[in-house]
Amino acid sequence: MPTPASPLLCAVIMQPFTPLTAYVHMHALEGASDAIARLRASALQALRDELAANGRVRVSPVPDGADLEVEITSVLHVDDGPRNRAAEGRQRILVVRLGRKGERLDFVCSDGRSAMPAERQAARRIQGWIGGDGVVAPSPLERSASPAVGA
Repeated sequence: MPTPASPLLCAVIMQPFTPLTAYVHMHALEGASDAIARLRASALQALRDELAANGRVRVSPVPDGADLEVEITSVLHVDDGPRNRAAEGRQRILVVRLGRKGERLDFVCSDGRSAMPAERQAARRIQGWIGGDGVVAPSPLERSASPAVGA
C-alpha cells in the first residue's frame, strides 16, 4: 500500500491538469429585435467568461479541435407581471446543449431566486459534467489501465 510519501501517490497527486477546450456558441436568430440580440449576445459572452474564469475549461472561438461543444439554444426573458418588472435585474432562462464524444446533454438554468446568474449555474453544471472538482473523469479504459491507489 502506498504511503503518503510514496512515488506512486505523489505521481497521482502531482499529475498536471490539462483543461478541456470548449467551443461555446449560439446560432443566429433571424428577425430578432435589437433588445433580444443584445440579451443573447450578453448571455453568450457571460457563459464564455464564466467557463474561462476558473481555468478548468479553455474557451475556443472555433470548433476545430474543441473537446466539448457548448451551445446556448435559447435565452428567454421571463416577465410574469408587475412583481418581476419591479425587481432588480432580469429573470432569464438559458437552455444549454452540451456535446462531447457523441454524448449530448440539454439542461436549463435560470436567474430565479438564487443570487447566482444563469450563466454561472450553467458553467458549474458543465464543469460537473466533464469531471467534477477539477479533474476530468477518466474513461473506463483509462481506469482499468491505471493502478488503484490504496489497493
